[in-house]
Amino acid sequence: MPKRIPDNVPIPMPVADLIERWGRSIRAQRQARKIPMRDFAHRINVSLNTLQRIERGEHSVQAGTVLTAMTTLGIMEQLCPYPQPSLMQSSVVRVRTPLTKSDDDYF
Repeated sequence: MPKRIPDNVPIPMPVADLIERWGRSIRAQRQARKIPMRDFAHRINVSLNTLQRIERGEHSVQAGTVLTAMTTLGIMEQLCPYPQPSLMQSSVVRVRTPLTKSDDDYF
């Protein structure tokens, strides 16, 4: 059984709100496509209980599971767009000084 996050762990309100919105969207899209909960849970390879927790917007569900549900419904791009390439680059440049021959004898 996966590790459960205790309910008393504080989560920032914007994060909790976003997870809840994702859950409502997943539920609305599943219902709009007339997919029964059991069938959808089987399709994304989770238990019925986990799907109910996703749709309630509980923060203890793994992010990968929520993203799998979004992808299966084809709504991930709308709910969670890919980051721009500029956000995935760091402006910090790390420079490592090359080792000299004398450093080889250190150990």
